Amino acid sequence: MTMMFEPEEYGATYSEQMRAHRDRLLAASDWTQVPDAPVDRQAWADYRQALRDFPATWTPGPTAEFPEPPNA
Repeated sequence: MTMMFEPEEYGATYSEQMRAHRDRLLAASDWTQVPDAPVDRQAWADYRQALRDFPATWTPGPTAEFPEPPNA
């Protein structure tokens, strides 16, 4: 999933924008980790870990190729 960021002169740096988007993706998938969630919890746990690891592998710039969620 490719995300385009606004140029840095509009406020937040690319890194801040990326982390904010990553945090929204994590928050949106919190429900997948409850014991009775009707999903493959391990696949979602792996996706969520990939999101947490993403900043270490991303080269700051105007785009970011985030991991795809399971069953996307």
